[in-house]
Amino acid sequence: MFHYARGASIHASSAFGSIASALFALGWTGVDLFFVLSGFLITGILYDTEGTTGYYRNFYARRILRIFPVYYLFAGLLAILAPFLGVHWHLGHLFFLFYLGYPAAIFWPSLTLVAPLAITHLWSLAAEEQFYMIWPWAIARLRNSDAIMRTCAVVGAAALVLRIVIRALPEIDPTWAYAFLPARMDALAIGAALAILVRGKLHARIDRWAIPALASAVALLMTICISRRTEAAEDPLIGTVGCTLIAIACGALLLLSLREGSWLQRLLSFSPLRACGKYSYGLYLYHLPLSVALHPMKSFFVAGVHSAALGGLFYVASSLSVNLIVAMASYRLVEAPIMRLKSHFSYKSGHSVPPVVGAGLESVCT
Repeated sequence: MFHYARGASIHASSAFGSIASALFALGWTGVDLFFVLSGFLITGILYDTEGTTGYYRNFYARRILRIFPVYYLFAGLLAILAPFLGVHWHLGHLFFLFYLGYPAAIFWPSLTLVAPLAITHLWSLAAEEQFYMIWPWAIARLRNSDAIMRTCAVVGAAALVLRIVIRALPEIDPTWAYAFLPARMDALAIGAALAILVRGKLHARIDRWAIPALASAVALLMTICISRRTEAAEDPLIGTVGCTLIAIACGALLLLSLREGSWLQRLLSFSPLRACGKYSYGLYLYHLPLSVALHPMKSFFVAGVHSAALGGLFYVASSLSVNLIVAMASYRLVEAPIMRLKSHFSYKSGHSVPPVVGAGLESVCT
């Protein structure tokens, strides 16, 4: 939604516009929620299956079946469309085929200049895939919960320090602080730490801190945004301390969603939201190129309702609808048939898993 909303250019010319603009401007924080959730789910899977037969094989096979086919379909579609759109690929674009487009694109920014195609959103997928490559080996080596928790604390703090150093040195491209895996590990580490905590004796205690942590993180983040007069990740303070606060807030929300029978768990179990989770990979993968292709619709809606704000909202809603249709087709025609092969790589848990961990997250935990 963030990229569609940016294309809508909804300005704060009224109270309605101000609220909509502020909400859409914070849309970039969704990637932090994704990282926290990923750290939680992936660490839980790895911790529960560590030491079992096929630990590495099952994990990597299931990841490959879930991510590779539709990603390479997406890459193939871009390659086919490129000649008709006047796009010229370079040898460096091969990095994207191996999930190394970032940090390669930070070294060579020209790799992202493939207008009218748009591929800059792939930085988060690259970071996620790199995390998948490293984390199974880390969990297998650390093994016990105390060692994993200490590692999460170290890498989380190191990520924040790294972002501060990058932002403080003018000779370093600030993109490194946003799109480089080591600089984003605090969100993944918070999710990983929570995966261990909910499986241990401290679950009840950490659960009691969820609401205070959420309130404190949101209050501090709002204070920063108001004082800096921006919600943008490019702001030095928001892009450093602010990202950690966002990750803490997302972690607290995750804990609240795991409470059996809570209002948040019931909300997230709402079938339309579960459907969005089911088709989330396609929604993510196709959304940025679609935002470019569908942008001309904005002027049509604005002219039709004679309002820039309302027309922009119609444009966002229509774009999301198209995106959802494309993602559903991708899931049913490509993703779902291939994912049936996952049955050959079933997980066998080596730890006792509390039932609450999987509540409402089955469609995401793949």
